[in-house]
Amino acid sequence: MKMMVKQFTITALVALMMLGGCSDSKKGGQESDAETLIAKTVYTLNDINGSSYEVTKSGTDFRISGIPEPVVVYDIFATWCPPCRAEAPHLSSLQKKFEGKVKIIGVTIEEGNDNAYYARFAEDIGVEYSLVNSPDNQKFSRAVAGAIGVGQDFPIPLMVVYKNGRFVKYYSGLVPEEMLESDLKALAEAQ
Repeated sequence: MKMMVKQFTITALVALMMLGGCSDSKKGGQESDAETLIAKTVYTLNDINGSSYEVTKSGTDFRISGIPEPVVVYDIFATWCPPCRAEAPHLSSLQKKFEGKVKIIGVTIEEGNDNAYYARFAEDIGVEYSLVNSPDNQKFSRAVAGAIGVGQDFPIPLMVVYKNGRFVKYYSGLVPEEMLESDLKALAEAQ
C-alpha cells in the first residue's frame, strides 16, 4: 500500500510540473510600471543564425516585418524549464508540417547566454525553428504578456499566436501537439 501511495505521489508531482509550466520568478532587470507604459513599440529580435525581425506593437497586435507566413507563434521559453524543453520537438514537427504557412519563433527569457549556447540547446533538444536571443527579448516577452492579460510574472512556456499581426490566442504550459496542430491548421487554412 505504501508503495502505491508513493508511486501515485511521484506521478502526480511530475504531472503538475509538466502541465503547470514554469514560472519566471527572477526579478532582475524588470521594468517599473511607469517604464512599461512608456516602453518602445518596436522590438528587434535577432535569430541565433543571423536573421533579424522587427516587431511593432499596436494594442494587442504585434506585426512582424519580413515574414511571409500569415501565422506567427511566439514561444516564450527558458532552456532550464522542463515543459519548455519537452515542447521543442513538437514545435519543430509543426514548423515542418506548416512550412510556408506558420512561422514559429522561440523567444528566450534568459539573459547572458550567447548564440552558441542556444545553438547547442537547439541541437541537443532538436529545435528546428527560429530562436531569438536579443537585448529586446525580455521587454518583448513582457509586452506580449501584458497585451494578452497574463501579467508580468507569467508562466512558461507561453505560446502566443498571431495571424497577420493580430492576436488570436495563447497557450500556457505544456500543450499537446495534436491540439496545437489542429488550431494552427484551422488558422493557416482560413482566409
